[in-house]
Amino acid sequence: MLDTGGESQRLAMVFLPAMLCDEKLYGPQIEGLRDLVTPVALTVAEPTMAEAADAILRQAPRRFLLAGTSYGGSLALEVVAKASARVLGLWLMGCSPGPHSDPAAARQRNDRVRRGEFNAVVEDLTATITYAGGPHAVDAAGSFRRMAKRMGPAVFLRQNTSLLARPDRRGDLARIICPTLLAWGQEDRFAAVERGREKGARIPGARLIVLERCGHLPTLEQPDATVTMVREWLSSIS
Repeated sequence: MLDTGGESQRLAMVFLPAMLCDEKLYGPQIEGLRDLVTPVALTVAEPTMAEAADAILRQAPRRFLLAGTSYGGSLALEVVAKASARVLGLWLMGCSPGPHSDPAAARQRNDRVRRGEFNAVVEDLTATITYAGGPHAVDAAGSFRRMAKRMGPAVFLRQNTSLLARPDRRGDLARIICPTLLAWGQEDRFAAVERGREKGARIPGARLIVLERCGHLPTLEQPDATVTMVREWLSSIS
């Protein structure tokens, strides 16, 4: 089992936040899983996904479980591609394994931020990122807005630019051999649930859980459900 009798003996779980997010994205999960794993939240903003993955591998423990949402999920795939032997388990949310689905819109956001419209871009993202009919929609949207403003425009530009040029990892999914959990919001407007099903079909043994009344940020929109599902998943990993 993961808990072998002391915090120093537990596996580390590295949390990679979504774009413009920090460790608060995983606040409920960090607290809800702390008795099973040692949480390590890492936020990076490098010019390319490859450089971001190298930064994570420099900071991460020798072997670890890995969780990533959206930008953090794409980054997690890059980390696995570079150092699969170090990743003991993978938990992904709201990320596409293929190239960017709307590069024109992403480039337009960069242009707006460079023109000084960062706050307006954050408000546009906030309006889209969560499912308005969900039980924690208002809190989740507010949390995203606060994280984004802490991160600021320079972080956005680096993360968004690196995400725009991310490599196509669809061909690598079949080579992922660690236990993999996929958690997806049914109402995700940034990475449709079909992306989760595509991953589930390509990653050997992957488990996909679709969350109703949930958008792009399951850890904030369905915090209790995500803690429960991950605890169950971790109990199967030895």
